[in-house]
Amino acid sequence: MRRLWAPALVAALAGCASGGRGGGDDLRVSAGDAAREAWTVARTWAEDPALRYVEGEGVTWEGTVPSEGGTWRFIYGAPERPEQLVVTVTPRTLERATRPPQSPPGFAVGDASLGGEWVDSRAVLAAVRAAGGEALRSGDGGAAISMLLVPLRPPQWVVRVVTEAGERRWRVNAETGEVLPS
Repeated sequence: MRRLWAPALVAALAGCASGGRGGGDDLRVSAGDAAREAWTVARTWAEDPALRYVEGEGVTWEGTVPSEGGTWRFIYGAPERPEQLVVTVTPRTLERATRPPQSPPGFAVGDASLGGEWVDSRAVLAAVRAAGGEALRSGDGGAAISMLLVPLRPPQWVVRVVTEAGERRWRVNAETGEVLPS
């Protein structure tokens, strides 16, 4: 895996960061913020990269990954490439790797890809909180949140929240931000 690390990246992501104190430990990045950085890397890999899906691990209730843990992974394909590009973005790093083509866990998406516009993770988690997630948030500060953006019809965010009490999932329309019926 090749690591791309530069002060310019940290400065760019810091501009996207949210946090009250403004120090380096408060860096946070949403999927939308990270997507801009990932796209730049993907354009150096292929002339016409297609975003296949997005994975988020260690996501906060605000829809960001903090500097102390969490990642966004952007998986790209391209007609001229036999492999997929995986760009991993954290508030402090940007990494790229290639691998054989595969679909996201639990989904068979074939050649489908995501369009250029989708609802950011911040809005998705706000919708999840409004659809019952707030009770989990206030009841268990140790929730583990993961997100998966898949090119279904319509494109969907799948949000998985695991707490001591169990697991809950939501699907959110990635075009509108509306929570879909279970």
